[in-house]
Amino acid sequence: MDKQATKTPTHVGRFLIVVLLALALVFLNLRHIKFAQFSISGAKSVWIRYPAPKNHSTLQKEVKMPKTEWIHKLMQYGYQTHSFTLEERTEGTVLMKMIEWPKTPDTSVPFRKSSDPLHTCFIILNPEKTFHVGDKLQVMLRMFDFDGNPKQYGGDYLQARIHTPDVKAGSAGTVIDNQNGFYYINFTLSWPGKVQVSVSLVHPSEGVKVLKRLREERPDRIYMQSTFKAGAISKTTVCSLFLTPTKPLCNFTDLRTGEPWFCYKPENLPCSTRINHAGGGRLTDILIGEERLFIQSKVNVKMPILPCAMGYIIVESSPQPTTVLDECIRGKPMSTPSGFYYKNQWMSLTCKIHSFNTPAKVTECLRRKKVHLFGDSTMRQWFEYLTAFVPGIRRFDLGNREKTGPLCAFDVQNNIMLEYFAHGPPIYFVPFSSRHVFYISNKLNEIEGGKNTVITICICAHFCIFPVEVYIRRLQHIRRSILQLLSRNPDTVVVIKTANVRAYVPDVIFNHSDWFTFQLHLVLRTMFAGIKVVFVDAWAMTIAHYLPHNIHPLQIIIKNEIDVFLSYVCPSNKW
Repeated sequence: MDKQATKTPTHVGRFLIVVLLALALVFLNLRHIKFAQFSISGAKSVWIRYPAPKNHSTLQKEVKMPKTEWIHKLMQYGYQTHSFTLEERTEGTVLMKMIEWPKTPDTSVPFRKSSDPLHTCFIILNPEKTFHVGDKLQVMLRMFDFDGNPKQYGGDYLQARIHTPDVKAGSAGTVIDNQNGFYYINFTLSWPGKVQVSVSLVHPSEGVKVLKRLREERPDRIYMQSTFKAGAISKTTVCSLFLTPTKPLCNFTDLRTGEPWFCYKPENLPCSTRINHAGGGRLTDILIGEERLFIQSKVNVKMPILPCAMGYIIVESSPQPTTVLDECIRGKPMSTPSGFYYKNQWMSLTCKIHSFNTPAKVTECLRRKKVHLFGDSTMRQWFEYLTAFVPGIRRFDLGNREKTGPLCAFDVQNNIMLEYFAHGPPIYFVPFSSRHVFYISNKLNEIEGGKNTVITICICAHFCIFPVEVYIRRLQHIRRSILQLLSRNPDTVVVIKTANVRAYVPDVIFNHSDWFTFQLHLVLRTMFAGIKVVFVDAWAMTIAHYLPHNIHPLQIIIKNEIDVFLSYVCPSNKW
């Protein structure tokens, strides 16, 4: 009797363990089923389980979760109703940590103690070495102040390139800040001959400190506006992501994405009478004390740093056989450097770039394709180039402004459709109809996709005036829609174009400095890494080229961007 009584509980215990294990397996399988529908071929595991968007009307009850610092910032800019997944929360925190800039001393630095490009020079390390194509080249510099004393901290923003003018060759360098006044710049040697090194101080660390303050404290330094009209009454008011509620507001927050946008309500007119969106103006009295000294033309902004001795090397041809690159395929990571110019043609370091030098080649590549261009004016340049270069792609007049769109063009004979849409606010354009305010993620959700569908996106420049958190959130929405599009139809080609560098323009630099753009560039690259998309690295392509920096680069650079783009759309040896 006692033995039997002892066995019974043992059997019951084993049975309970088996039941619990079975339930656990069922639970895990259900979780797998729940997320599997959003899996994307070629994406890293962190995005494989990217959740579907929630209906905007249900967001308020989820916002009570503990806020991370970057989300807390968004809450101050009209994002109070947003829901953030655990992945999004974590990602934003990691991204903000990634772009943290080396700090300058907490106390104010006198101008004479700030970085001086004229007292600073660079040296080529191991200049006596015999360099071959494929080798690495390293340059070192130590930053000095205006009194000729070496600086003990970093944080200067530098740009660098190597180039050979005779063969119109160039490549961008990678800057490493040792945070003690020393900087190293790495280059990949990709062509033979006399290779020159050029380094420029874009901003001293003290200037970057000013830009950081403006970005965090003065997002109002550029404002946008809308006109409201009813009958003979017409009034224009200021608009932005966030407005001090000193008077009634019109809430134009997008109902599908939850992206906030507000305008001051005009007197005696309802919000529904809004007829357009436009750039408004720039505030000029935004600097404090001696801040302007740290951002001076011909003194410490985009100033060349000269070599201490020889500023060039001689590169020999590689003794190794030339590597034959594969065709360009979607999902390849963007390398650093991503490529170089040789004889004015961009050469990728990861895949074979074809030259689409005739309208016939472009037409053959785009035959039966729908090409959707979304973004800012640098994306519109692609539309302008293609419609000018290929006579068969003819514009269809929609009656919209050339600079704002929407724009469309067709080649009926070859069944080609080309369209351009500007991205939604913030965007600083000439006035355009409020009916044409579109958010990229919403447009992507309307596209079925397929092997003959091509999506291109460039969104960056108009976000420079706002905290980076705003940009991260916009990209999270766009990426979510891209993942859903690729889930619907994995053959869709999605192209991400990075931003261009700019020329120095007084006062504009306080709002659109290359330093702002560089930080957004790093965020963009990181957020779309591991997804089956294509990168066109316009950032490197505009730094590496011999032409002066220009937010709207000349046709030779646009042509090279299009060559990279089409090499992914049509990866074939027949070109």
